[in-house]
Amino acid sequence: MSTAAQLTANLANAQHSSGPRTEIGKAVSSQNALKHGLTAKTILLPGEDEAAYRKMCDGMFENFGPVTVPAQELVQLLCETQWRLQRCGRLEVAILSAEAPDFKALDIMSKHEARLKKQYSATLKEARSMIDVTASQEAAEMREAVRIRRADKLKATTTNLQDLGFFRK
Repeated sequence: MSTAAQLTANLANAQHSSGPRTEIGKAVSSQNALKHGLTAKTILLPGEDEAAYRKMCDGMFENFGPVTVPAQELVQLLCETQWRLQRCGRLEVAILSAEAPDFKALDIMSKHEARLKKQYSATLKEARSMIDVTASQEAAEMREAVRIRRADKLKATTTNLQDLGFFRK
């Protein structure tokens, strides 16, 4: 627990450091999250190839084939994380190829890369699990529909495919 004197000192110190005051300083400060782009809300940074990003995403969506919205969102998160992981390699090359490598920046970038790898692994596991559950449910429904259709054929009756879940919109 802080004492009254510590609280007063903290308040006084906070008045000395209030961030950028000029428009130029504010503009520079607003771009801090884009210095490396590993934590930025935006996925594509200026100068990055949007076509390459879209191609990577299309390949992942084709590979995973998510059909539910939550699974699609997980695959999109995988795409974003993979793109950032690829950026880590480019950043590492840039840091190490500088005349005087910034080892602090390299350490920070390595920590972000480790965090992104962990996030990718966890998201991949969750996406695969969700997609597998959906595929298993669809397979079970299809087996049940085939069983019902075979029974209807033996009874010489028609099968209402809509009742079995087909042709729903």
